[in-house]
Amino acid sequence: MAFKLVLFVSVMVAALALPIAKATLPIGAGVVVQVQPSFVPCSINVSLGANVTIRAFPNAQVQLQCGAGNVVATTTTNAAGVFSFSLDAIRLSLSATLGLRACDLVVTTPLSTCNSTLPAVGVLESDIQFVGTNVVGARIFFIFRPVGFRYSSST
Repeated sequence: MAFKLVLFVSVMVAALALPIAKATLPIGAGVVVQVQPSFVPCSINVSLGANVTIRAFPNAQVQLQCGAGNVVATTTTNAAGVFSFSLDAIRLSLSATLGLRACDLVVTTPLSTCNSTLPAVGVLESDIQFVGTNVVGARIFFIFRPVGFRYSSST
């Protein structure tokens, strides 16, 4: 029991000492990478403002891609165009650490699926941004969110 407590405290101290601008994540048991529930628009150029209605992109495949396009997780948006990820950091298996800017969210379902007037090629992409950490029991959650989806004509 003492070994587990020392290990937890060591990982926790390391996690809390991470500078946000250049955060790296320790890869190990009890570390969870989480992308907050997020909305995918059925649009190329989304301009958020007062009284703006944005159509959702339901049933769209969203990938968490890290490094040189390595797909580490895949999910599908619900009927409201919302998705989230939660995965053990061990599944990332990129290296001993994961740089904050090493991962992107990529919507691989063609935009023409949700609106036939939109392109059939290209993808929606978003960088992810570190939001914070949360500790639940012996698990440390590193929480991210999309910065904003943008259209890219090439994959």
